[in-house]
Amino acid sequence: MNAPEGKQSPANGAHDVAIIGAGFSGIAAAIALIKQRVDDFVMFERSEEIGGTWWVNRYPGAEVDLESHIYSFSFEPYDWTRTHADWHELLGYLQHVARKWRLYERTLLGTSVATVRWSESTRTYSIETADGETHGPFKAVISAVGFLNTPLIPPFMRGETPFEGDICHTSTWRDELSLEGKTVGVLGTGSSAVQIVTEAERQGKAVKVFQIEPNWLLPKQARDFSSRERRWNRFKPVYYWRRYRLYLDYDLRQYHASHARTGGRVNQKRQKMVEAYLEQEMSSRPDLMKLLRPPFSVEARRTVVSDTYYHALRSPKVELVPHAVANVTPTGVVDAQGKKHDLDMIVLATGFDAANFLSTFRVLGENGVDLRDQWKEGAEALYGLMTPNFPNFFMIFGPNTSGIPLVTFYEAQARFAAKLAGKLVRGQATKISVRRSVHDLYNRRLQRRLAQTVWTEVPSYFHANSGKIISQWAFSPTTYLIGTRLARWFGVKVS
Repeated sequence: MNAPEGKQSPANGAHDVAIIGAGFSGIAAAIALIKQRVDDFVMFERSEEIGGTWWVNRYPGAEVDLESHIYSFSFEPYDWTRTHADWHELLGYLQHVARKWRLYERTLLGTSVATVRWSESTRTYSIETADGETHGPFKAVISAVGFLNTPLIPPFMRGETPFEGDICHTSTWRDELSLEGKTVGVLGTGSSAVQIVTEAERQGKAVKVFQIEPNWLLPKQARDFSSRERRWNRFKPVYYWRRYRLYLDYDLRQYHASHARTGGRVNQKRQKMVEAYLEQEMSSRPDLMKLLRPPFSVEARRTVVSDTYYHALRSPKVELVPHAVANVTPTGVVDAQGKKHDLDMIVLATGFDAANFLSTFRVLGENGVDLRDQWKEGAEALYGLMTPNFPNFFMIFGPNTSGIPLVTFYEAQARFAAKLAGKLVRGQATKISVRRSVHDLYNRRLQRRLAQTVWTEVPSYFHANSGKIISQWAFSPTTYLIGTRLARWFGVKVS
């Protein structure tokens, strides 16, 4: 697909660097390259627009869980209208940044990468797209696709189903879909589910929430900024002070993994908060309170933040079904207890295939090693950035880098990749590889720390199929920022 009118798509031939993905992390990588004076790069984006997560996740009620000031680029302040931006505003922000930095001219939209292949003889990569075209050679490739990008669909919902209404995963929402006046079934109780349940209760005729297991909830405290607050936010010292305060709060919260250890001060405090919130919101419905209390510690799974979910569940229009869906009928679904439920629409808020990093394309490295085979027991990389056998290949939002604030992590990863890519482009090196000894030592230490957290309590998307925790970062964000600098100095071999 071409770039928007008036903008030129990049040529299909050789470029110095390829970036796969044009969401938050891809944009961070592109701007980091520009700041390093690496101008000859191309971005591959499988969607029809720039925006990544916020282009595909456009279901009713979709908004970010983090505060707008911290869930944005440090170098691009914005006139946010809400404490927590919704998908419309976030998509507008990303496209504003892309236009400002002239990224559309460097992006191949509607172009899905199928294979990334290393050539030892030329020390370059080629990229094959889903339409059969070959691009390259590239001196470096930056993967900016993350791991929450392949929808997880229940087996009985795959392919054709007998259901006569609409079925849609939250990440494939179609603009023509409407909740208005419908009986809506929502499968799931995670972050996406609680947002769409709120909208379905408001717009629909009735809502049925199919819950396999509940999650702990905290209030989000989301609201619109007042006109006075927005005026102050336009004053950069105020904007950056608010951003710094948020960063400091998250940094202290995660120091020594205090938020994710049962003995941690922050974890204990949050346990009391989630229990108090449940009691406060559902005391009038003891029948629901029992169903909504998880059998695991706070943070063992991703804690959901919502000001509206408990309120929606108290509505007479909403029924909480404490069972999974087992099958689909022409008029609805059958739950695990054999009860039939008539529905007009089914919304799958079932999350993503997070166990498989880089699941949307293959990467073939030295001696033809397939990254999927190398990671069959669970993905691992040095600070989520580089992995053995794959020189000149950098990752953003790679293994064990899911930490808060996310965009701060993206920027650190983008700087790492751009600085090393700059060496390749300027002829200071032809091959940059991770030091295996450093990589292995780092991952052993990381897994020891992760074993001390509540993330080991129950299965979740944090784990590979082997049980290894592959998504979470176990230290503070400042520790990560320092670590990426040390990794660039001591963790790679340059030749």
